[in-house]
Amino acid sequence: MSGDIRNLKSLQVFMVAYELGNVTRAARELHISQSAVSYHIKRLETDLGVILFRRKPHGLEPTKRGKQLAHHVDRGLSAIRAGLDSVASRPGSVRVAMLPMFASRWLSSRLGHLLEANPDLQLSIQNHNNSFAKLAAPETFADLGIQWGRGDWEGFHITRLWPERLALVCSPGYLAEHPITAPEDLLTCSLLHVDDTRMWDEWMAGNGLQMAPSARQMMLEDRHFQLSSTINGLGVSLFAAWLIERELQSGELVAPFGETFATSFAYHLIVPRNVDPTPELQRFIDWMENTSGAFAAARPVR
Repeated sequence: MSGDIRNLKSLQVFMVAYELGNVTRAARELHISQSAVSYHIKRLETDLGVILFRRKPHGLEPTKRGKQLAHHVDRGLSAIRAGLDSVASRPGSVRVAMLPMFASRWLSSRLGHLLEANPDLQLSIQNHNNSFAKLAAPETFADLGIQWGRGDWEGFHITRLWPERLALVCSPGYLAEHPITAPEDLLTCSLLHVDDTRMWDEWMAGNGLQMAPSARQMMLEDRHFQLSSTINGLGVSLFAAWLIERELQSGELVAPFGETFATSFAYHLIVPRNVDPTPELQRFIDWMENTSGAFAAARPVR
């Protein structure tokens, strides 16, 4: 098998065809003919000496080798994009992988103070759905990130921003239809969550319960969607208590037990170990740590 790819254009065509799974759509996306797409795929298969796709009536089905190649090409293209961004970015630029709800409910109201004190600092906010720590090459996506979890990710310098307490909440209408007066009542409720059920598992264990495999639950895409779904009466959620203070005050949400709960989960500032902090990046890290420390000190513990 030859390792020499004589036409890098073929890799671009391959990736588009892989993502779309159809020659016609790939041709439309690339503004080339269908025969040109087929030519580049065939040329790449010839260069590599492997079959990358099976031609099916419904489109293209990648082979095992095709999936393997797509994984490596995607990582390579990500690294190239990061390199281009790095070359093109202005001095003082910091790329931050940010959770949308954290950004809207905590960062946005405080960011002005940072930028006023550092007018030369250029921030690029990259949204992610708690996936930054799971990326194969996170440094190609951002210089640092905010991640929710237990802080057990390998390959990062990790700083827990503050200890959290969880609020168990639902809508008034949901509570009226599903009375919740004791922890056992949650076993028959619809449990809403993001990522996985670990927060619910922890809460259940802390109350002497176990979440059954048959428990009614719904996994949602992100915290904003989880919040709106909870307000709209789809079930019960666990949130960092400070995140939903306004909804509790307005009455959109209620806390059946009237208290918050300790948790091992928290927001963390994480920096890939292979990222060399620039002075600008260090300034942002220092600001985040100082500002989060002040926030933690001002919060009442209930």
